[in-house]
Amino acid sequence: MGLGLTRALMLRARGVPVFVVDRQRTGWQMLADAVMAACLLAFAYEIIAYAWQLRFHIGPSVLERSVVDGPARQALGALIVTGAVILYVIALRDLGASWRLGLDRSAPGPLVTGGIYRWTRHPIYVAFDLWFMGTFLLTGRLSFLVLALVCVPLLHAIMNREERFLTRLYGDAYRDYSRRVGRYFFRQRHE
Repeated sequence: MGLGLTRALMLRARGVPVFVVDRQRTGWQMLADAVMAACLLAFAYEIIAYAWQLRFHIGPSVLERSVVDGPARQALGALIVTGAVILYVIALRDLGASWRLGLDRSAPGPLVTGGIYRWTRHPIYVAFDLWFMGTFLLTGRLSFLVLALVCVPLLHAIMNREERFLTRLYGDAYRDYSRRVGRYFFRQRHE
C-alpha cells in the first residue's frame, strides 16, 4: 500500500489524476468496490495485528486460529509474498502514467502492452492475489484465508469491469492484445 501511495503522489505531482471516481458504476459495482476497500483495510490491519501481536482482531476469535502449520508452508508463503511485491513494483513501473485508482473516462492514458504487460493483462491484480494467498500461507491463520477467499473473486470482477472499459476505449487494439496476452499469467483461449 505504501508503494502505491508513493507512486500516486509522484504521478499527482506531475499533474496526472490518479484517484478517479467513476460515476458510471452500478450500485452493485459500488458495493463490490466498498467491500474490496473494507477487505484491504481489514487485511492491512490484520497483518499489523499479527506482526505486533495485538490483542484486538477483526471478526470472531475463531478466525485467529492457525489452520496450516510448518516451516515449509511459511517459506512458501514468504516466497509468494516476496514475488507479489516484486511483481507489483514492476507493474507500477511499466504502467507509468497510465496507472489510476478507478476508471478514468476523461484522461485514461495510453494502452500499455509492453514490459510485464506482455505476460499478463493485470499484473497489479495478480500481485494482490498472490499477496493474499502468500500471506495466508505465511501466517497459516484462518482470517487471512477468509479475506483471500473474499478478495480474489472481487478482484476478478474488477478485472472484468476494467476489461469492458478498455475494450470500449481502445477497441480492436485491446481485443487484439487480449487475444495475445492472458488475464493472469498465460494466454487463455476461452474467457
